[in-house]
Amino acid sequence: MKKLFLTLLFIPALLTGCGGNDSPVIPPAEHCIDVNINEVTLIEGDQFQIPIEVVKPAIIICRSNDEEVATVTHEGLVTAIKEGETSISISGGTDRYLVFVTVLKETSKSSLSIDMPKDEFTLKVDDEYELPLTVKYGLETVKEPRLSYEYEVEEIVSITNLTVTALNAGTTKVVVTASYDDLEVSEIFTITVYQ
Repeated sequence: MKKLFLTLLFIPALLTGCGGNDSPVIPPAEHCIDVNINEVTLIEGDQFQIPIEVVKPAIIICRSNDEEVATVTHEGLVTAIKEGETSISISGGTDRYLVFVTVLKETSKSSLSIDMPKDEFTLKVDDEYELPLTVKYGLETVKEPRLSYEYEVEEIVSITNLTVTALNAGTTKVVVTASYDDLEVSEIFTITVYQ
């Protein structure tokens, strides 16, 4: 009788495994693709290849959530159609990625602009100050723009490239003009110098 009782106790242990956990073992999902970007900005008409790295062969599906803004091929080639925002979903095996796409107007491509976080500066005589000025051509920063300056009141400051030197007490308005690729753009800012 004791042998039968021990045998009956041993059978459930065999059925549930050594740990007594009755949930089945699920193998980890296989990794098939990698996409190392999550956003991109394009100009109308531009194309961009989403970098999809295939880790293990799988069927890859790419879809645009708004084909009026941007389309995408099965290989991940995005074409910017018109200004707006959309996202591209990419799936391969159990992997899922989303790439956000911003499309800007074509006119932004050839426009020149000056970015300055503020338009008023205060310095002390003999101070030197680096102007926080960036020139952009479309989305790209111009590394060495041609800059010229006109002063409302002379001899208060002198500016070479982006370095302002405070010469005498007073206030002047300054017009900065940036030239690049046959385009020109100007901004006005004010500098006050005190003793």
